[in-house]
Amino acid sequence: MIKLVLYITGFLSSLIAQSLAYGCFYHACKKVNCDDIVPLYNLNDTIKEDLKDISNDNPVNNSEDLSCHFCQQETNSVTFFPCGHISGNYCANKISIGKIDCPFCYGTIDDFENLIQLDDCEFDKRSPYRFRALTQIEFRRLKDSLKNGMTDEEFMARFWYLRRFQEPDYILLVHIKHYIITTDDRKNIAELKATLLSSKSSITSELQMYQRTFKQEITSNEEDVLNIFFLRSNISYVDFEFRIRKIYLNCVQT
Repeated sequence: MIKLVLYITGFLSSLIAQSLAYGCFYHACKKVNCDDIVPLYNLNDTIKEDLKDISNDNPVNNSEDLSCHFCQQETNSVTFFPCGHISGNYCANKISIGKIDCPFCYGTIDDFENLIQLDDCEFDKRSPYRFRALTQIEFRRLKDSLKNGMTDEEFMARFWYLRRFQEPDYILLVHIKHYIITTDDRKNIAELKATLLSSKSSITSELQMYQRTFKQEITSNEEDVLNIFFLRSNISYVDFEFRIRKIYLNCVQT
């Protein structure tokens, strides 16, 4: 029953958000400090200089036609069978891990020719969204958000469920508030917030807190909420998102 309620709530809320983006629903969002969320992970901080390291096995070729159609950072080297479409090695590993159909023709992929399989840690290391310590700017931004009234629901979304580059939206926060968060959770979050705002707090302590609180194993109720969030956020590879959760914090790359 809870799955049906969550699905209907997410669907109806999405329609309302789209049709009343500048109306009363917008103002309702503002009241709970859910709008204009500044990302903890700023793509301009470190990601660009690291893109060349996505795959050492398949360096980018100077020919634009040969670069991976997905990331544009490595050479097309892996062929999907039976359809014959191609991608770079890292992206092929992502498709393989998520057991995803061909993104070009949506046909079933039976095999990958020339695939160099990456183990969990190597895959995580080469991802542009790999787990790492926040930069000084990001850490300062986090503390400012805490001082300015980051809600318990937003804190829970960021530290319990979402990877660094993902942002909670209003509907996710509402679902956490009504279906997930408990009184004990709020007490725990209050202590965690105080720890991050203390004079002894550091980037390292935030990293350790993230590792300690991020939930790799989630309940069916939590999975329903996240599943709706991913679909609402146009994240088509939902199965991959749940698969990557299990390895996300096992291979720390700072």
